Amino acid sequence: MSILLPIIPDPTLHLRLIGQLAADVFSNGQYVDGYCDNYIGGSHYDWQVSRLVLDAEKLVHHWGVWGYQMRLESTQLKVAGIGAVVTHPDYRKQGYMHTAAQASFEAMVRYGYDLSILRGRHYARMGYARAWNYVTYRFKLDDFALSVNLPAYRLLGLEDIPEMDALYNTCYADFSGSAVRPTYRNRHPDDLCVYGWYDVAGKLLGYVRAAPDEDDPKTFLCLECAGDHLIGLAVLADLFHHSPCEKIACFGFPHLHPLLQYLRKGSCTVEDRYFDISGWRVRIVNLESCLRKLTPLLEMRLAESTYATWQGHLLIDAGDKKTILHIDHGKIDLSQGPASDVLQGGAEIARLLIGSDEVDEIISQGDFYCTGRAISLARVLFPCLHPMLSHWDEY
Repeated sequence: MSILLPIIPDPTLHLRLIGQLAADVFSNGQYVDGYCDNYIGGSHYDWQVSRLVLDAEKLVHHWGVWGYQMRLESTQLKVAGIGAVVTHPDYRKQGYMHTAAQASFEAMVRYGYDLSILRGRHYARMGYARAWNYVTYRFKLDDFALSVNLPAYRLLGLEDIPEMDALYNTCYADFSGSAVRPTYRNRHPDDLCVYGWYDVAGKLLGYVRAAPDEDDPKTFLCLECAGDHLIGLAVLADLFHHSPCEKIACFGFPHLHPLLQYLRKGSCTVEDRYFDISGWRVRIVNLESCLRKLTPLLEMRLAESTYATWQGHLLIDAGDKKTILHIDHGKIDLSQGPASDVLQGGAEIARLLIGSDEVDEIISQGDFYCTGRAISLARVLFPCLHPMLSHWDEY
């Protein structure tokens, strides 16, 4: 039997093959056009970093990469989002996913990626650690006195997406984990479910994206809100009252979103769903690049801490990737040589970089090896940021 090696996909030759294989495995052969036109074509799919395995002209495996800029407070990192990982049923358990993934990881480094993030099972052995959880806010509208007038609003269409993306980038600029839009440039009309309101000059002021939950049709689920959160809640309430739903919830919102802060001020139930080997996961692609981009942010955190005048060398050890931070009175350089303090955590270092949880929890769960002031420094350098990717940017 010949050895099948991964190749770089060609959009003119392979788009339909990818769409068909994904449709066959994930949706009983349906929505091939949707996969081709919206999910892969017309999106932030990275043809140079994705990988295929072919047997003659037959597609037997696809490892898809969707590239985007991810916000971490004032910094942005280049992320390789992994999706539509699929192997033809006749070719499974032959190692094709592993070889395609390794070839893709090597390409990610060449094309300037910092991290890789995906959702799913079976990826812990590839160096993916927990990124963030599924967070749902459940509440009753009767518990909140809506003090704003309901504005005129309308269902938005495909022609409104550029203005909606611009407003999203403004409103979500400080929310870690969010993607810089545009991501999907050719969305399907059925995926919109977005309702917006305008000023007298016709400028979009805000919107909510909401519809009955696919998994629980009795729940009216809000997936995104931009603009004034109280007006958004009023629009959401009106949509809910005109729906057949019995319950209302928000899902996938950033922790510091003003709507969530308003709900936490009142009465709500927060469901924080944890996963052991599934859910959203993160992998370091280039540790040195990550830390170099994060350096201004790390220096700002140092300046506001008791380590503002500290001097030393902190080794960040992620297993096959290691970098030393030379810290001198608040300034950081990436250097070589011996380290005075060690923060060794393997793949779990990725969780620190994105602030996925409190430092002590990450260190405890990851069985870190730490020396000197490493833990105290980690608490300063890598605070919990509650990262979250919007549902509409998932891949």
